[in-house]
Formats: sequence, structure tokens, C-alpha cells
Amino acid sequence: MENFIVSARKYRPSTFKTIVGQTSITTTLKNAIRQNQVAQAFLFCGPRGVGKTTCARILAKTINCKNRTDDGEACNQCESCLSFNNSASFNIFELDAASNNSVDAIRNLVEQVRIPPQGATYKVYIIDEVHMLSTQAFNAFLKTLEEPPVYAKFILATTEKHKIIPTILSRCQIFDFKRIKIHDMVEHLAYVASQENVSFEKEALDVIGQKADGSLRDALSIFDQAVSYSDGNITYQHIIENLNILDYDYFFQIIQHIHNEDIAQVLVQFNEIIEKGFDGQIFIDSISEHLRNLIACKLQVEHIVETGDNIKKQFIEQAKTMSVPLLLSYLDIFNRCNASYKTANNKRLHVELALMIAASIKNKQKQSSTGNLSDSKEKISPTSTNTPKPATTPPTQSTQSFNRQERITNPVMKTVQIKNILHNNTPSEQTQATPKTNDIAPNNKQEPKANDETKDESENGCDSCSQVQDPFEKIIQNWKLYVEKACQNAIAARSILQEIKPIFKDDNLLIFEVANTIAEKEIKDVMNPLLHLIHSETNVKFRYEIKINQRSPKESRIIDPDEKFKKMLETNPSLLSFKQQLNLSII
Repeated sequence: MENFIVSARKYRPSTFKTIVGQTSITTTLKNAIRQNQVAQAFLFCGPRGVGKTTCARILAKTINCKNRTDDGEACNQCESCLSFNNSASFNIFELDAASNNSVDAIRNLVEQVRIPPQGATYKVYIIDEVHMLSTQAFNAFLKTLEEPPVYAKFILATTEKHKIIPTILSRCQIFDFKRIKIHDMVEHLAYVASQENVSFEKEALDVIGQKADGSLRDALSIFDQAVSYSDGNITYQHIIENLNILDYDYFFQIIQHIHNEDIAQVLVQFNEIIEKGFDGQIFIDSISEHLRNLIACKLQVEHIVETGDNIKKQFIEQAKTMSVPLLLSYLDIFNRCNASYKTANNKRLHVELALMIAASIKNKQKQSSTGNLSDSKEKISPTSTNTPKPATTPPTQSTQSFNRQERITNPVMKTVQIKNILHNNTPSEQTQATPKTNDIAPNNKQEPKANDETKDESENGCDSCSQVQDPFEKIIQNWKLYVEKACQNAIAARSILQEIKPIFKDDNLLIFEVANTIAEKEIKDVMNPLLHLIHSETNVKFRYEIKINQRSPKESRIIDPDEKFKKMLETNPSLLSFKQQLNLSII
């Protein structure tokens, strides 16, 4: 029985040309070899499975090749190339720094460097996972790396460049390997499948490329697993089942149900996903990625969507029915859900709540826009007091009662009523203050003239307008209410501002007189939100100035218990009967 070799080893590149997805790096290295400008030390860094070690081996083989091609590739036929391909070369050494990270290991390497190559031009040392070396080992390696013999070349490879000390980095030519694109991986997988006589669907290879996350080695491992599962016929459904991946159809359906505000179907679809054994975290990450792809297609930059052509067409079609602000709202909801998912006690309910909020956001936006529209209409539409009536039309009871009701519901008039109540004025006094002579015309009297009626209505309208248009009067009437709203969390500032009243001067200046600097500091902290609230209520931007009252404080004196009791009786006379019933004495 023939030994099985995994595809990652069997189809490992042997020349620069066959390296996948690193064209800029391979071109630079080939030009350096062809021009005989090979550096003394290289550092290959990047994520896993992108070809760092493979490129280091090809570079080591190529610089020792005796019959290089015109474009700087190894011939794979000379003695040096054959010995390397058979793992029998005495001039190329590989060191695993993860298991040889001590000073002694580096000291042995430095001793070997002194021996010249045998039957080759260069002696090459490949140190993999070089970031695992200890600081002492790095320091022991510095001198040799900076001034090696002319025949010694060092190629360092690492996945964590930030862990390498700067003195090592400064002595190397650094090449950053990038993640391999899905398109390049799919092409390579298709080549491997054709060599192995494996039939496949392109959508299946696209899923493998996405699952590999930029690593060609991972993609080839998944490919071998898929071949075993599908018995040599890789289909999209096989990949979905074998890799336990959520199908795109789920997300297309869920997003459509969310867009249609069908909360019931959204919950049913999510329940089906949970029953298949998928974790809520995987679902949130996948639906966020789905929304990102929809936004990219809506903005007509679909080339950044790393999916197959058929799936990309579905993204484009679904994106046509939605707007970018709406998609951003959906994405923001799931992003916040993802941020708090780990700390949620009921994780399933946490995700379901995010889905229900997303499905309800369109209705909420409609309500808010409708409310804003109605508010703007109320502001634009003229009131009945500003429209003069024809002279021939006598005033009717219904019209005048409507006008009276409108004036009562005015926010300024409401405040006046509350203020009067606080000053022990009854609502009847407030009502009696309004003249009733022209409310309803008596039947036994002659109707008033049109000119008198127009004059009376204009006067009433002007009174109302003057009350609404005087911003400072409105501030004084609503002062305590404004202070309560603006100083909800500042108790000290609220108590100070409720005791003082602003002084109004020209140029929209409000002056506040306080007793000391402590009070000045307290109200300064809340003055900006207070002025913002006043501006929203009066449409006038006010400035403020705080003055410290320099007048000397009143002379304090000791108050005896009798005087205290008399003061208490002024506010609560029932205390006297309480004292007499219990036969209490004032001490």
C-alpha cells in the first residue's frame, strides 16, 4: 500500500514561479539573484501558511544552483538541486528555534558557520520561528548576523515580527508575506483537483478558500478532508455539511425577513440555526459579515467581497432593495450585540433581542419621521388668531371656544397657571382674568361691528404673541423647570440656581449673582446644558456672566429656643396644640 502524502507536502512549490500569491516578493528575490546582489540576512514574516519557509528553501536552493535559468530560477537538475530535493544537502541547514532557543544552540550554530561550504557557493542557515529565541540567544547571534563570512547566508522566518528585538531587524532585509487571496487559492485548489482527478464545484472551492482565512496550507488540508468525505466528488453541500458551515441562504432569508419586519420568521430561522448546533457567536459574526458584503455591493465596490460569482450576484440583488443607512443601522445593532455577547447571561435571548430590534427599526424610523413632519406642519401652519375674518361673518360660539381652548393649551399659559397655583391663586381667578364680554354674543343685543371684532381679535392675538415672543419672560416663568431638567445629576448646582434668578441685559446676556467662588464653580459646570435647553425652548442664544456678590454678609446672632418655636409656628400653627396636648416645654 502506497503511503499517502498530504497535498500541502505533495504539491509544495519547488520554484519561485509556483509560489502562490506572493508575486512581489518572488520577483524581488529573483532579480537579486540574477544581479548577484543577495543580502547576507533575510527576515520572512507573515501569517501562517503563506509560504515563508517554502520561499526560504527555494531561495537557499536557487543561490547554490549551478545552472540557473535566465529569469533566476533553479534548474532542479544539477547536483546541488538534486541533493537539496532529496534532503541530502550538506550546505543548507534548518533550525527550529522553538526547540533550540537557548544560548548553547546559537553558540553551536556560530561554530558551524566557521566551516566553509562543501561543493557549493553558499552555506545557508534557515531559522524557523525565530521569535522563540531568548533575549540572550539573540544577543549571542548579533555579531555573527552582522558580519558573517562571505559564504554564509541567514534566512529567518517568523509569524510574530513584533517579538524580534530591533537590533536583529536592523541587520536583515525584511519581506512581509501577505494573506493569500481567495481567488488565488481557488485556482491552486482547482489545479490540485485536476492532478488528483477529483471533480468539484467552484462554489465548494470558494467556501474552502474562505474557511482557510488566507492560509494555503489550511486550504489544502480542508481539501484533503473534503475529498475523503465526498469520495472524490466535492460539492457545495458536502463542504457545508463536512465543515459545519452556515449556508449563505440562511442569512439571505434572515436579512430579507428583517427588512420585511417579519419578526416571527426571523425567530423561526434563528431557532433552526440553533437546533443545527451552531453557536450564537458564530451566527453574529456571520450575519455581520453578510451585512458588510451587502454594504460593499450597495456602494458598488463588490470586488472587495470575497465570495464566488454566484453568491456575489445574490448579494448585489439583495442590496438593491435596501439603503446604506438602513444596512448600517442593522450592522450597528449586531456589532453592539457582539460586544456584549460574552457577558450576557441568556445568550440566546440576547441574540434574539438584537434580531427583533433590527426587524423593528424601520417602523421606528417611520414613526420618528412622521412625528417630525407633524411638528414641522404645526410650526408652519398659521394660527386662527393671525388670520382676519371677513367683516360679514359674525363670531360664532364654536370658533371662539376653539380660540379660547387653543390659548389655554399654549405652553406659556400652562406655566402661568402652575405659577398662580403655587401662589395660592385658584384656577377660577385665572379664568376670571380673561374677559368674557365677546365670548358669545347675546341674542337680545345687536351684533358687534366687524371693525370692532377685528380690533378685539387682533388685540387678543397680540397679547398671546407678546407672551410667546418675549424670551426672557418665558425664562423667568419656566426657570425652575429648566433648572430641574438641566441639573438632574448636579444637586448642589440645582439648589443654587433655584434660589437665584438671572438678570437680563441687552445683547442676550444673562447675569447670575452668587455668594462665593464655590457656588460659581458649581453652576459653571451646568451652564452649557442649561443654555442649550433655553435655546431649544426660546430659539434665542444667550450668553452668561457670573458675578460674586461682594456685599458683606449679615451679622449672625444666637437664636434662643423660644424664637425658634415662634418661627416654626408661623409655618405650622398646629404645633401649638400638639405642645399643649402632650404638655411639652421648650428647653
